[in-house]
Amino acid sequence: MQRREGFGARPEYFEPLLVFVMYTRLLNFLCCPHCHESLEAFPLKTAASSAAPDEEITEGLLRCAGSHWFPVVRGVPRMLPDALAEHWETLKPLLPQPLPPALQPVVETARSFAGGVNYDRQTRENFSHEWDNHDLGGTTWGMKLSDRVEWFFLNPLRLPLDELKGKVMLDAGCGNGSQSVAYTAFGLEVIAVDLSSGLEHGQAYRHKHQGANPARVHFVQANLQQPPLKPATLDIIHSAGVLHHTPDTLQTFRALRPLLKPRGTFYVWLYKYEKLVTPVVDTLRVVTTRVPPRQFARVADLMAVPFIGFCKAVNGLGVRKYPIMSRREAALALMDIFGAPYAYYHTYEEVAAWYEAAGFREVWPCNDDRRGFGVCGRLPEAVDGVSNAKSASKGEQASPGSQATLEAAASRQGGQF
Repeated sequence: MQRREGFGARPEYFEPLLVFVMYTRLLNFLCCPHCHESLEAFPLKTAASSAAPDEEITEGLLRCAGSHWFPVVRGVPRMLPDALAEHWETLKPLLPQPLPPALQPVVETARSFAGGVNYDRQTRENFSHEWDNHDLGGTTWGMKLSDRVEWFFLNPLRLPLDELKGKVMLDAGCGNGSQSVAYTAFGLEVIAVDLSSGLEHGQAYRHKHQGANPARVHFVQANLQQPPLKPATLDIIHSAGVLHHTPDTLQTFRALRPLLKPRGTFYVWLYKYEKLVTPVVDTLRVVTTRVPPRQFARVADLMAVPFIGFCKAVNGLGVRKYPIMSRREAALALMDIFGAPYAYYHTYEEVAAWYEAAGFREVWPCNDDRRGFGVCGRLPEAVDGVSNAKSASKGEQASPGSQATLEAAASRQGGQF
Protein backbone atom coordinates (compact mmCIF):
# COMPACT_ATOMS: atom_id res chain seq x y z
CA MET A 1 0.00 0.00 0.00
CA GLN A 2 1.52 3.27 -1.09
CA ARG A 3 1.13 6.62 0.62
CA ARG A 4 1.20 10.15 -0.66
CA GLU A 5 4.32 12.10 0.20
CA GLY A 6 4.43 14.19 3.35
CA PHE A 7 3.82 13.56 7.02
CA GLY A 8 0.11 13.63 7.76
CA ALA A 9 -1.02 12.80 4.22
CA ARG A 10 -4.10 10.59 3.91
CA PRO A 11 -3.12 7.04 2.89
CA GLU A 12 -4.03 5.95 -0.61
CA TYR A 13 -6.03 2.96 0.60
CA PHE A 14 -8.67 5.54 1.54
CA GLU A 15 -8.93 6.72 -2.07
CA PRO A 16 -11.45 4.05 -3.17
CA LEU A 17 -14.58 4.88 -1.21
CA LEU A 18 -14.99 1.60 0.61
CA VAL A 19 -18.23 1.08 2.52
CA PHE A 20 -17.41 0.63 6.20
CA VAL A 21 -19.96 -1.29 8.25
CA MET A 22 -20.75 -2.42 11.77
CA TYR A 23 -21.85 -6.06 11.75
CA THR A 24 -24.90 -6.40 13.99
CA ARG A 25 -23.52 -9.58 15.57
CA LEU A 26 -21.27 -7.18 17.54
CA LEU A 27 -24.34 -6.43 19.70
CA ASN A 28 -23.91 -9.90 21.22
CA PHE A 29 -20.84 -8.52 23.01
CA LEU A 30 -21.45 -4.78 23.24
CA CYS A 31 -23.12 -3.02 26.17
CA CYS A 32 -23.56 0.50 27.52
CA PRO A 33 -20.32 1.71 29.19
CA HIS A 34 -22.37 3.66 31.76
CA CYS A 35 -25.09 1.27 32.97
CA HIS A 36 -23.87 -1.97 31.30
CA GLU A 37 -27.28 -2.71 29.77
CA SER A 38 -27.61 -4.34 26.34
CA LEU A 39 -27.90 -2.13 23.28
CA GLU A 40 -30.58 -1.81 20.62
CA ALA A 41 -29.65 -0.67 17.12
CA PHE A 42 -31.49 1.95 15.06
CA PRO A 43 -29.98 1.74 11.56
CA LEU A 44 -30.05 4.97 9.56
CA LYS A 45 -28.03 3.65 6.63
CA THR A 46 -27.20 0.02 5.85
CA ALA A 47 -25.19 -1.91 3.28
CA ALA A 48 -25.64 -5.49 2.11
CA SER A 49 -22.49 -7.55 1.63
CA SER A 50 -21.58 -11.11 0.79
CA ALA A 51 -19.12 -11.08 3.70
CA ALA A 52 -21.91 -11.40 6.26
CA PRO A 53 -25.51 -12.54 5.92
CA ASP A 54 -26.86 -10.36 8.71
CA GLU A 55 -27.60 -6.65 8.57
CA GLU A 56 -24.67 -4.28 8.29
CA ILE A 57 -24.92 -0.71 9.59
CA THR A 58 -22.89 2.10 8.07
CA GLU A 59 -24.54 4.95 10.01
CA GLY A 60 -26.96 4.62 12.88
CA LEU A 61 -27.70 4.88 16.58
CA LEU A 62 -27.38 2.57 19.57
CA ARG A 63 -29.57 2.89 22.66
CA CYS A 64 -29.52 1.08 26.00
CA ALA A 65 -32.40 0.51 28.42
CA GLY A 66 -31.08 3.42 30.47
CA SER A 67 -31.64 5.76 27.49
CA HIS A 68 -27.96 6.37 26.77
CA TRP A 69 -27.43 6.96 23.05
CA PHE A 70 -24.31 6.33 20.95
CA PRO A 71 -23.69 6.93 17.24
CA VAL A 72 -22.45 4.49 14.63
CA VAL A 73 -20.42 6.53 12.15
CA ARG A 74 -18.56 5.06 9.17
CA GLY A 75 -19.32 1.62 10.57
CA VAL A 76 -17.73 2.28 13.97
CA PRO A 77 -19.75 2.43 17.22
CA ARG A 78 -18.54 5.56 19.01
CA MET A 79 -18.98 4.75 22.70
CA LEU A 80 -17.58 7.98 24.15
CA PRO A 81 -19.69 10.39 26.22
CA ASP A 82 -19.59 13.26 23.73
CA ALA A 83 -19.64 11.12 20.57
CA LEU A 84 -23.24 11.92 19.67
CA ALA A 85 -22.59 15.65 19.89
CA GLU A 86 -19.36 15.30 17.90
CA HIS A 87 -20.99 13.38 15.05
CA TRP A 88 -24.41 15.02 15.16
CA GLU A 89 -23.98 16.89 11.86
CA THR A 90 -23.25 13.59 10.12
CA LEU A 91 -26.28 11.80 11.55
CA LYS A 92 -28.86 14.60 11.59
CA PRO A 93 -29.60 14.53 7.82
CA LEU A 94 -30.17 10.76 8.02
CA LEU A 95 -32.86 10.92 10.71
CA PRO A 96 -36.39 10.19 9.43
CA GLN A 97 -38.80 13.13 9.39
CA PRO A 98 -41.03 13.55 11.21
CA LEU A 99 -38.93 12.04 13.98
CA PRO A 100 -40.49 8.86 15.42
CA PRO A 101 -41.21 8.99 19.19
CA ALA A 102 -38.52 6.36 19.86
CA LEU A 103 -35.85 8.64 18.41
CA GLN A 104 -36.99 11.97 19.86
CA PRO A 105 -34.83 11.68 23.04
CA VAL A 106 -31.70 11.45 20.88
CA VAL A 107 -31.86 15.17 20.08
CA GLU A 108 -31.75 16.16 23.74
CA THR A 109 -29.00 13.63 24.40
CA ALA A 110 -26.84 15.20 21.69
CA ARG A 111 -27.27 18.60 23.32
CA SER A 112 -26.71 17.44 26.89
CA PHE A 113 -23.45 15.63 26.20
CA ALA A 114 -21.87 18.51 24.29
CA GLY A 115 -18.85 19.43 26.38
CA GLY A 116 -19.46 16.66 28.93
CA VAL A 117 -16.28 14.63 28.62
CA ASN A 118 -14.82 12.15 31.09
CA TYR A 119 -11.83 10.86 29.14
CA ASP A 120 -8.52 12.39 28.19
CA ARG A 121 -8.92 14.39 24.99
CA GLN A 122 -5.19 14.97 24.62
CA THR A 123 -4.49 11.23 24.69
CA ARG A 124 -7.13 10.68 22.04
CA GLU A 125 -5.86 13.48 19.81
CA ASN A 126 -2.19 12.52 20.16
CA PHE A 127 -2.73 8.90 19.19
CA SER A 128 -5.18 9.84 16.43
CA HIS A 129 -2.42 11.91 14.83
CA GLU A 130 0.09 9.14 15.36
CA TRP A 131 -1.96 6.26 13.95
CA ASP A 132 -3.14 8.34 11.01
CA ASN A 133 0.43 8.21 9.76
CA HIS A 134 1.36 4.56 10.23
CA ASP A 135 1.54 2.35 7.16
CA LEU A 136 -1.04 -0.39 7.47
CA GLY A 137 0.49 -3.81 7.07
CA GLY A 138 3.96 -2.27 6.98
CA THR A 139 6.69 -1.71 9.54
CA THR A 140 5.73 -0.43 13.01
CA TRP A 141 8.40 0.11 15.69
CA GLY A 142 10.92 -1.54 13.38
CA MET A 143 8.90 -4.76 13.06
CA LYS A 144 6.92 -6.17 10.15
CA LEU A 145 3.29 -7.07 10.78
CA SER A 146 4.00 -10.81 10.67
CA ASP A 147 6.81 -10.40 13.20
CA ARG A 148 4.62 -8.34 15.55
CA VAL A 149 1.90 -10.98 15.42
CA GLU A 150 4.40 -13.71 16.29
CA TRP A 151 6.35 -11.78 18.96
CA PHE A 152 3.49 -10.04 20.75
CA PHE A 153 0.70 -12.57 20.21
CA LEU A 154 1.49 -16.14 19.21
CA ASN A 155 4.58 -16.62 21.38
CA PRO A 156 3.29 -15.17 24.70
CA LEU A 157 -0.19 -16.75 24.76
CA ARG A 158 0.94 -20.39 24.85
CA LEU A 159 -2.16 -21.54 23.00
CA PRO A 160 -2.02 -24.05 20.12
CA LEU A 161 -3.12 -22.55 16.81
CA ASP A 162 -5.95 -25.05 16.46
CA GLU A 163 -7.40 -23.82 19.79
CA LEU A 164 -7.69 -20.20 18.60
CA LYS A 165 -10.46 -20.88 16.09
CA GLY A 166 -13.83 -19.68 17.35
CA LYS A 167 -12.45 -17.81 20.36
CA VAL A 168 -13.47 -14.19 21.02
CA MET A 169 -10.66 -11.73 21.66
CA LEU A 170 -10.38 -8.10 22.73
CA ASP A 171 -7.54 -6.12 21.16
CA ALA A 172 -7.38 -3.49 23.91
CA GLY A 173 -5.82 -0.43 22.30
CA CYS A 174 -5.77 -1.57 18.68
CA GLY A 175 -4.16 1.55 17.15
CA ASN A 176 -4.69 1.41 13.40
CA GLY A 177 -6.16 -2.09 13.63
CA SER A 178 -3.72 -3.89 11.33
CA GLN A 179 -2.89 -6.56 13.92
CA SER A 180 -6.58 -6.89 14.85
CA VAL A 181 -7.35 -7.77 11.24
CA ALA A 182 -4.42 -10.20 11.01
CA TYR A 183 -5.65 -12.13 14.07
CA THR A 184 -8.84 -13.15 12.24
CA ALA A 185 -6.72 -15.31 9.92
CA PHE A 186 -6.38 -17.70 12.89
CA GLY A 187 -10.17 -18.08 13.16
CA LEU A 188 -10.54 -15.57 16.00
CA GLU A 189 -13.42 -13.15 16.34
CA VAL A 190 -11.75 -9.86 17.30
CA ILE A 191 -13.24 -6.82 19.02
CA ALA A 192 -10.76 -4.01 18.44
CA VAL A 193 -11.11 -1.04 20.81
CA ASP A 194 -9.20 2.23 20.78
CA LEU A 195 -9.69 5.76 22.07
CA SER A 196 -8.26 7.29 18.89
CA SER A 197 -9.79 7.58 15.45
CA GLY A 198 -6.88 5.56 14.02
CA LEU A 199 -9.02 2.42 14.09
CA GLU A 200 -10.86 3.72 11.02
CA HIS A 201 -7.81 2.60 9.05
CA GLY A 202 -8.50 -0.94 10.21
CA GLN A 203 -11.93 -0.70 8.63
CA ALA A 204 -10.20 -0.34 5.27
CA TYR A 205 -7.47 -2.88 5.99
CA ARG A 206 -9.85 -5.72 6.88
CA HIS A 207 -10.65 -5.93 3.16
CA LYS A 208 -6.96 -5.87 2.19
CA HIS A 209 -5.15 -8.33 4.46
CA GLN A 210 -4.70 -11.74 2.87
CA GLY A 211 -6.56 -14.46 4.75
CA ALA A 212 -8.52 -12.08 6.99
CA ASN A 213 -12.21 -12.54 7.72
CA PRO A 214 -13.74 -9.02 7.46
CA ALA A 215 -16.97 -10.07 9.20
CA ARG A 216 -15.08 -11.25 12.30
CA VAL A 217 -13.27 -8.05 13.24
CA HIS A 218 -15.27 -5.28 14.90
CA PHE A 219 -13.89 -1.80 15.56
CA VAL A 220 -15.21 0.20 18.54
CA GLN A 221 -14.09 3.66 19.64
CA ALA A 222 -14.18 3.65 23.43
CA ASN A 223 -12.36 4.29 26.68
CA LEU A 224 -10.66 1.19 28.09
CA GLN A 225 -11.33 2.40 31.62
CA GLN A 226 -15.05 2.13 30.79
CA PRO A 227 -15.10 -0.81 28.36
CA PRO A 228 -18.46 -1.14 26.55
CA LEU A 229 -18.42 -4.94 26.65
CA LYS A 230 -20.48 -7.51 28.53
CA PRO A 231 -18.80 -9.38 31.39
CA ALA A 232 -17.48 -12.90 30.94
CA THR A 233 -17.76 -12.84 27.13
CA LEU A 234 -14.09 -12.91 26.07
CA ASP A 235 -11.62 -15.76 25.76
CA ILE A 236 -8.57 -13.52 25.28
CA ILE A 237 -7.65 -9.95 26.21
CA HIS A 238 -4.54 -8.68 24.45
CA SER A 239 -3.00 -5.28 25.12
CA ALA A 240 0.49 -4.52 23.81
CA GLY A 241 1.98 -1.17 24.83
CA VAL A 242 -1.30 0.51 25.73
CA LEU A 243 -2.30 0.28 29.40
CA HIS A 244 0.68 2.38 30.51
CA HIS A 245 -0.69 5.22 28.33
CA THR A 246 -3.97 5.38 30.30
CA PRO A 247 -4.39 7.60 33.40
CA ASP A 248 -3.94 4.60 35.73
CA THR A 249 -2.50 1.31 34.47
CA LEU A 250 -3.80 -0.76 37.38
CA GLN A 251 -7.32 0.69 37.24
CA THR A 252 -7.51 -0.07 33.51
CA PHE A 253 -6.33 -3.63 34.17
CA ARG A 254 -9.06 -3.98 36.80
CA ALA A 255 -11.71 -2.59 34.44
CA LEU A 256 -10.86 -5.18 31.77
CA ARG A 257 -10.51 -8.25 33.98
CA PRO A 258 -14.29 -8.92 34.45
CA LEU A 259 -14.71 -9.32 30.68
CA LEU A 260 -12.90 -12.67 30.66
CA LYS A 261 -14.58 -16.07 30.68
CA PRO A 262 -13.30 -18.91 32.89
CA ARG A 263 -9.96 -20.13 31.51
CA GLY A 264 -9.59 -16.76 29.80
CA THR A 265 -6.13 -15.44 28.89
CA PHE A 266 -4.93 -11.87 29.57
CA TYR A 267 -1.72 -10.48 28.03
CA VAL A 268 -0.15 -7.06 28.58
CA TRP A 269 3.11 -5.47 27.47
CA LEU A 270 4.30 -2.49 29.51
CA TYR A 271 7.20 -0.07 29.79
CA LYS A 272 10.02 -0.79 32.22
CA TYR A 273 12.29 1.74 33.94
CA GLU A 274 15.76 2.37 32.45
CA LYS A 275 17.88 4.25 34.95
CA LEU A 276 20.05 5.97 32.32
CA VAL A 277 17.25 6.79 29.88
CA THR A 278 13.98 7.33 31.74
CA PRO A 279 15.12 10.37 33.81
CA VAL A 280 16.17 12.16 30.60
CA VAL A 281 12.88 11.30 28.89
CA ASP A 282 10.89 12.38 31.95
CA THR A 283 12.61 15.77 31.98
CA LEU A 284 11.85 16.40 28.32
CA ARG A 285 8.25 15.18 28.66
CA VAL A 286 7.54 17.91 31.23
CA VAL A 287 7.72 20.31 28.26
CA THR A 288 6.65 18.17 25.29
CA THR A 289 3.40 16.88 26.80
CA ARG A 290 2.21 20.47 27.21
CA VAL A 291 2.41 21.11 23.47
CA PRO A 292 -0.97 20.59 21.71
CA PRO A 293 -0.87 17.31 19.74
CA ARG A 294 -1.36 18.91 16.33
CA GLN A 295 1.56 21.28 16.90
CA PHE A 296 3.73 18.55 18.41
CA ALA A 297 3.19 16.39 15.32
CA ARG A 298 4.90 19.15 13.31
CA VAL A 299 7.73 19.35 15.84
CA ALA A 300 8.20 15.58 15.66
CA ASP A 301 8.43 15.76 11.88
CA LEU A 302 11.12 18.45 12.10
CA MET A 303 13.09 16.51 14.74
CA ALA A 304 12.88 13.19 12.89
CA VAL A 305 16.11 13.58 10.92
CA PRO A 306 18.20 14.63 13.97
CA PHE A 307 16.67 11.69 15.87
CA ILE A 308 17.74 9.29 13.11
CA GLY A 309 21.25 10.72 13.35
CA PHE A 310 21.23 10.26 17.13
CA CYS A 311 20.12 6.62 16.78
CA LYS A 312 22.88 5.89 14.25
CA ALA A 313 25.48 7.47 16.52
CA VAL A 314 24.33 5.45 19.54
CA ASN A 315 24.32 2.27 17.45
CA GLY A 316 27.86 3.04 16.31
CA LEU A 317 29.04 3.39 19.89
CA GLY A 318 27.48 0.05 20.77
CA VAL A 319 25.40 1.60 23.57
CA ARG A 320 22.16 0.14 22.25
CA LYS A 321 20.68 -1.15 19.01
CA TYR A 322 17.99 0.99 17.39
CA PRO A 323 16.21 -0.27 14.27
CA ILE A 324 16.81 1.53 10.99
CA MET A 325 13.96 4.03 10.61
CA SER A 326 12.57 6.18 7.84
CA ARG A 327 11.81 9.83 8.55
CA ARG A 328 8.13 8.98 9.00
CA GLU A 329 8.87 6.16 11.44
CA ALA A 330 11.23 8.40 13.42
CA ALA A 331 8.57 11.14 13.69
CA LEU A 332 6.01 8.60 14.89
CA ALA A 333 8.45 7.26 17.48
CA LEU A 334 8.97 10.79 18.82
CA MET A 335 5.20 11.34 19.00
CA ASP A 336 4.77 8.13 20.98
CA ILE A 337 7.67 8.78 23.37
CA PHE A 338 7.22 12.49 23.98
CA GLY A 339 3.63 13.30 22.99
CA ALA A 340 1.53 10.80 24.96
CA PRO A 341 0.13 12.54 28.08
CA TYR A 342 0.57 9.41 30.20
CA ALA A 343 3.49 7.02 30.10
CA TYR A 344 4.05 4.86 33.19
CA TYR A 345 6.61 2.16 33.82
CA HIS A 346 6.32 -0.98 35.91
CA THR A 347 8.12 -4.16 36.97
CA TYR A 348 7.24 -7.77 36.31
CA GLU A 349 6.91 -8.49 40.03
CA GLU A 350 4.48 -5.61 40.46
CA VAL A 351 2.26 -6.63 37.57
CA ALA A 352 2.38 -10.33 38.46
CA ALA A 353 0.94 -9.33 41.85
CA TRP A 354 -2.00 -7.67 40.05
CA TYR A 355 -2.69 -10.91 38.21
CA GLU A 356 -2.51 -13.05 41.33
CA ALA A 357 -4.82 -10.71 43.27
CA ALA A 358 -7.24 -10.79 40.33
CA GLY A 359 -7.61 -14.57 40.50
CA PHE A 360 -5.08 -15.73 37.89
CA ARG A 361 -3.42 -18.97 38.91
CA GLU A 362 -1.10 -19.28 35.89
CA VAL A 363 1.12 -16.21 35.32
CA TRP A 364 4.30 -16.11 33.26
CA PRO A 365 6.80 -13.52 31.91
CA CYS A 366 7.37 -12.98 28.19
CA ASN A 367 8.72 -10.47 25.62
CA ASP A 368 11.34 -9.04 27.95
CA ASP A 369 13.57 -6.48 26.24
CA ARG A 370 15.29 -3.19 27.06
CA ARG A 371 12.13 -1.08 26.70
CA GLY A 372 9.54 -3.25 28.35
CA PHE A 373 8.20 -6.64 29.27
CA GLY A 374 5.17 -8.82 28.78
CA VAL A 375 3.03 -10.61 31.34
CA CYS A 376 0.46 -13.26 30.48
CA GLY A 377 -1.98 -15.03 32.74
CA ARG A 378 -4.73 -17.61 32.49
CA LEU A 379 -7.75 -17.89 34.75
CA PRO A 380 -8.87 -21.19 36.29
CA GLU A 381 -12.35 -22.62 35.83
CA ALA A 382 -13.28 -21.10 39.19
CA VAL A 383 -11.70 -18.82 41.78
CA ASP A 384 -11.86 -20.08 45.38
CA GLY A 385 -14.91 -22.20 44.60
CA VAL A 386 -16.76 -19.34 42.85
CA SER A 387 -17.29 -19.21 39.11
CA ASN A 388 -15.07 -16.77 37.24
CA ALA A 389 -18.00 -14.70 36.00
CA LYS A 390 -19.27 -14.16 39.56
CA SER A 391 -15.80 -13.39 40.85
CA ALA A 392 -15.27 -10.81 38.12
CA SER A 393 -18.58 -9.11 38.89
CA LYS A 394 -17.39 -8.45 42.44
CA GLY A 395 -14.85 -5.98 41.10
CA GLU A 396 -11.88 -8.15 42.01
CA GLN A 397 -12.26 -7.57 45.72
CA ALA A 398 -9.76 -10.10 46.96
CA SER A 399 -8.60 -10.81 50.48
CA PRO A 400 -7.27 -7.84 52.50
CA GLY A 401 -3.72 -9.08 51.92
CA SER A 402 -4.24 -9.21 48.14
CA GLN A 403 -5.85 -5.78 48.13
CA ALA A 404 -2.91 -4.38 50.07
CA THR A 405 -0.58 -5.87 47.48
CA LEU A 406 -2.47 -4.10 44.71
CA GLU A 407 -2.54 -0.75 46.45
CA ALA A 408 1.15 -0.96 47.35
CA ALA A 409 2.14 -1.43 43.69
CA ALA A 410 2.91 2.20 42.92
CA SER A 411 3.55 3.51 39.41
CA ARG A 412 5.83 6.33 38.37
CA GLN A 413 5.64 8.22 35.11
CA GLY A 414 8.11 7.78 32.29
CA GLY A 415 8.47 7.23 28.57
CA GLN A 416 10.96 4.98 26.84
CA PHE A 417 13.11 5.16 23.74
